[in-house]
Amino acid sequence: MKATKRILSALIASAMLLSLTACGGSKAPAAASSAAPSASGKAPVETVTLKLATEMATGTPEVKATEMFAQNVFDKTGGEVKIEIYADGQLGEPATAIESTQLGNIDIVILPASDFKSYDSIFGIEAIPFLYADNDSVSKVLNDSGAAETQKKILADNGLIQLNEARNYFRGPYRVLASREPIREISDLQGLRFRAFDNKNYITAYETLGANPLVIPYSEVYMALQNGTVDAATCTISALKGENYTEICKYVTYINEYVSTVFVLAGEKTYNKLSEENQKILKECADQLGRDVSALTDESLQANIDAMKADGVEFIEIDTTPAREALKDFYYALEADGTLPAGTCDTVLAQ
Repeated sequence: MKATKRILSALIASAMLLSLTACGGSKAPAAASSAAPSASGKAPVETVTLKLATEMATGTPEVKATEMFAQNVFDKTGGEVKIEIYADGQLGEPATAIESTQLGNIDIVILPASDFKSYDSIFGIEAIPFLYADNDSVSKVLNDSGAAETQKKILADNGLIQLNEARNYFRGPYRVLASREPIREISDLQGLRFRAFDNKNYITAYETLGANPLVIPYSEVYMALQNGTVDAATCTISALKGENYTEICKYVTYINEYVSTVFVLAGEKTYNKLSEENQKILKECADQLGRDVSALTDESLQANIDAMKADGVEFIEIDTTPAREALKDFYYALEADGTLPAGTCDTVLAQ
């Protein structure tokens, strides 16, 4: 029954795409293929247009890097592959976008690894609050345990081809909590209503710390803050200004709650229609996308922080050690049930 609902949801998203095209909206996709001049000018090239879905907001470093990715693909394929970007979660929340990509209604989807937890608990390795010290800690666990290869195979078994094989796309570089009232220590999380994504381990961790996480789609967070449904929301520091949360929340706490790697995935149906050469180019450009995200994030970060401070936003540093201590039993329970590879807790908690 649940599978039927997910398929129906994906079909609805497909119908929305058709509606966008019919209405002639500014972001309606181009035709599936069209003629474009070849580099030599001797003969037209058949251009295939691919729809790319991302939940990130237009203007953020991630979407700007995605625009560079699209241009790189177009240039390197000699105009044979054009990518149409749908940002701001236009094509549905993660579960819907994933289903649509499997069906071929979306061609490429960009989402964090934690959004695939329904496939296997191994995708929940990263989104565990306060466990890891930094990106390198996560990369070490993914690679040394073989989890990265296992995830890739599981995705392929579900009709999703991993394009960014380097796994160098990190969302961040760190995470913050934007709130109406200041959060100056972990105990201030007690009773806090904040936006959470649909992840059991993430929610359980915060409930253990006394918070009140509420699951809200990413595209609806600003509205939830505006109408008071929640009083705080977490996000990456790089996305904070673009999401405009600080128009409502004048306190930002550096919590660095978890590290998030991001997948760039093509639907198997779409991928198999491309030539081997263009498949290779997609993968090369996807790895470049990870590097571009990091560069653009670093470039804009301090300027954005300074601009928010000028608008009256207070940035707060917090000691998260008490959270790690309070969650130790929870961490080891995740290792015991197989969510975390054996030995993970001893390794990362010692850092």
